[in-house]
Amino acid sequence: MSQAGKVDMGGGVQLERGVPCRLSDGVTLYSDHYYPPGGGVSPTLLMRQPYGRDIASTVVYAHPSWFARQGYNVVIQDVRGRGDSEGEFYPFRYETRDGAETIAWLRTRPESNGSIGMYGFSYQGMTQLLAAAEQPEGLLCIAPAMTACDLYSGWFYQGGALRLASTLGWGLQMLKEDARRRGLREASDLLERAWSNLPAQFLQTPYASHPALAMRDLPGYLRDWIEHDERGPYWHALDVSQSLAKIDIPALHVSGWYDTYLRGSVDGFRAMCNHSGHQYLLAGPWVHIPWGDRIGAYSLGAEANLDTDALLLRWFNHWLKDSGEFADEPRIRHFALGHAAASRWYATNHLQPENWLTLHLHSEGRANSSKGNGSLTAQPPAAEPPDHFIYDPEVPVHAPGGSTAASGPFDQA
Repeated sequence: MSQAGKVDMGGGVQLERGVPCRLSDGVTLYSDHYYPPGGGVSPTLLMRQPYGRDIASTVVYAHPSWFARQGYNVVIQDVRGRGDSEGEFYPFRYETRDGAETIAWLRTRPESNGSIGMYGFSYQGMTQLLAAAEQPEGLLCIAPAMTACDLYSGWFYQGGALRLASTLGWGLQMLKEDARRRGLREASDLLERAWSNLPAQFLQTPYASHPALAMRDLPGYLRDWIEHDERGPYWHALDVSQSLAKIDIPALHVSGWYDTYLRGSVDGFRAMCNHSGHQYLLAGPWVHIPWGDRIGAYSLGAEANLDTDALLLRWFNHWLKDSGEFADEPRIRHFALGHAAASRWYATNHLQPENWLTLHLHSEGRANSSKGNGSLTAQPPAAEPPDHFIYDPEVPVHAPGGSTAASGPFDQA
């Protein structure tokens, strides 16, 4: 039977919807709280996200009620300006203070024993890092998955070039919700059409002239991302690239070989190893969504379908319940890609590989096709004729595979 104002989720778990948290600036954030069986006080797992707290990232994680049945309070909160929460959404800008104040509030609640852990992937991973940089009392561990400490090089730009597909696609997705919240029907319809036909948006050049960027009644974050095309104060104010030394708690970093933010995840892990102990990396053969043993029609082998929920539970049990069950876990667990029989997990405690192999490009001046004479070998190049590449900006190259919208292994020929 449900308690007053709560929903019975089965197995003794109770759900309380729309719990308000009033912040110091007067904005109220709302969250759903899942209480474990038996009552009493317990550690709390917190996820802060902008996609609707009912979803709770269940595209890759177990439902919050599953974690609650393992003896945790689980809190899924709408960040500022999303879902039911008040205020204006500007990605990343408010998550440091809002996250820290949310943690302080959670520790005052009667069901809390004062110990907090955070989990989530993508944007939800950034909310963890930003909150941790504020060093809130009671935050004992985090598990940031598929995210970035450095937004410029790990999220939006690669080698100084805008990551157009992910930046434009995600920006349009977020602006759609802003338009709906503000009752801007015309803008909402335009953004919905653009987002549903994303490849056509790449032909809208220059990109800064895209109609979505000219909507002055909407937030300007997509325009800002495109205009701030160099590393600098704008990006430093949004991420933790300049405040990593303040994060001194255990972190379980999860990355995917075909994830959009692979570099961001791995670079973040490496950088945090320089400032904080108890950093762990799980590098799986996954796309951003979902994490499993297949990418399209390609099978990665049964071992690729790792039970990440069970691993996460062991992680939180170790740091929040002093279970000790993560003590023998290797610092790095990575999946080697190959044919199904060779694809398997490897473990190491060494951050750097023991042996480096440097490969060099070679050509006799005609490496521009499968019939050309280009090669890749360990032998350094001697005097060789140059190659030339012609790029037509009116015909962008939409290569499948890798970490693009059609993530995974594809024939690039």
